[in-house]
Amino acid sequence: MATAEQVAHTLRRTSFAVHPGQVSSFADTDIHDVIDEILSDEGWALSEEETASRNLEDAQWDTLPSEWIDRMMQPDAKLHERMVWFWHNHFTTNRQETKRSLVWRQHQTIRRHAMGNLRDLARAIITDGAMLHFLDGSGSRGDAPNENFSREFMELFMLGRNAGYTERDVRAGARILSGWYVDWETDDVGFSNEDNYARPVEFLGQRKRWNLDSYLDAVMAQPTCAGHVAGKLHDYFVSTPLTDERRNELGEVLRSNNWELRPLMSEMLHHDDFVNALGVRTREPVEWLTAAAAIFDLENVGEDEGFKFWQIYQTGQVPFEPPNVAGWVNDERWSSASQVMVRGNTVLNWQVSDRVINSVTPTPEAVLAHCGIFSPSESTLNALHEALAVQTEYDHGLELLLTMAVLSPEFATI
Repeated sequence: MATAEQVAHTLRRTSFAVHPGQVSSFADTDIHDVIDEILSDEGWALSEEETASRNLEDAQWDTLPSEWIDRMMQPDAKLHERMVWFWHNHFTTNRQETKRSLVWRQHQTIRRHAMGNLRDLARAIITDGAMLHFLDGSGSRGDAPNENFSREFMELFMLGRNAGYTERDVRAGARILSGWYVDWETDDVGFSNEDNYARPVEFLGQRKRWNLDSYLDAVMAQPTCAGHVAGKLHDYFVSTPLTDERRNELGEVLRSNNWELRPLMSEMLHHDDFVNALGVRTREPVEWLTAAAAIFDLENVGEDEGFKFWQIYQTGQVPFEPPNVAGWVNDERWSSASQVMVRGNTVLNWQVSDRVINSVTPTPEAVLAHCGIFSPSESTLNALHEALAVQTEYDHGLELLLTMAVLSPEFATI
């Protein structure tokens, strides 16, 4: 049977928060049955209103990061929502450097394909308006193509750096991808035969006339493709060192299942590498915000009721604003002293809900369990006991314990 810590670990990695009652709902359940239930998540579909083209004025645009974080912290935001966030940081664009409505359309595209087929997602990204504009693919002409999109598509998105292709392949790929453009008035993506290089090109060892599908097939047929993408998913969800042998195994799962993502996720999450990887990765700011908001039971974290845009901004991780085309890096910088200060200041603006006050006993053990921490260090446990001895239950002791718990080293990692 799964331990409480294993269940909490699995929920932390495959959703954005361990909500009160979730761990106990899996009592006496095998951990692999827990994972199977998680894998069955079909995700949250955008409403008809949300899928409509949005006229994103400045004020409304600034609410979008808060709206998405609000979505992430809901109890039904599970594996599919995690995958949307992962692909947002893999196929990156920045709302400051392209048209806002195009970025919103790209978000819809990623949401549709997040747990589906990698080839379908990659193909949609090649002709995505935000991506074409962000990486200079829009308006690229075959006689003098811009190489930026071709380079990043292979180097960052699909194959990896120094992965068997050459500068000549980058230039050839740019010619193949030429001719696409974005209509700035309608947001429609179009193709110009006149601007496309339609003559034979030698690309990845083949010389022929190419189209979008044959280009994508050639890229995905490269030996490093499946392992590169599977490795990125492994780094994010498992976060343990990945051997070449394991990378090849995961790549083969993806390739042999016709690029369907769910079998790959099943292979990763059921493996001992994942089940036993407790607390090995630092929580990103978005992960911390959503998890802590759930602990305090904030019903909304939008502009009016939770943390404001500036509070998200000061964490260093704003949805729709990755730092560059490589996205945010997951490393120890997210546990720096400055991050702890930002998080402490954020929590001071929150009010604990009556539901938490009525249901959580103000003891260190009960508060830590409420936060999904079932194996605290002796130093953390002692610090909470000492704090409660100074600031009693009758002097907002519960709020103090909750604040200390979400700022603890155990809460900072997943």
